[in-house]
Amino acid sequence: MLSQPRVTHSEVIPAPAEEVWDLLRGFDTIDEWHPGITDCTIEDGQASDQVGAVRNFQAGGRTLREQLVAHSDVDRFYQYTIVDGGGAKDDYLSELRVIPITESNETVVVWTGDFDAPPDEMAEEKEGLSAVYTGGLDGIRERFE
Repeated sequence: MLSQPRVTHSEVIPAPAEEVWDLLRGFDTIDEWHPGITDCTIEDGQASDQVGAVRNFQAGGRTLREQLVAHSDVDRFYQYTIVDGGGAKDDYLSELRVIPITESNETVVVWTGDFDAPPDEMAEEKEGLSAVYTGGLDGIRERFE
């Protein structure tokens, strides 16, 4: 039997939402702001904001492939799934969302992942995603400090 945990992390970024979205909007830019990711490219010449695009990158000594399933410049978010290299997670759906804080002209970035995992692997998968998300959010914040 599988469980469906959710991992969510958020970070206040000291910059306007437009600037933060400019950094994050390209599905292939994760290696520019996430310290644990290198060599990110979009496969097959697709655009970095094109639904269906697959990004290929290196993380922790392994190759991962993820597919963009939703993208909105208006709402400043994208969603993606893991195609290959994601460990024990099944039915993984992640969302990266940029939300303006109008009073202070700052931004909240929220990174969420839902997935299925065998109960005996759930804690390890949640811990791994938490590390990925917090590392990425720290990298985004550092770009604007």
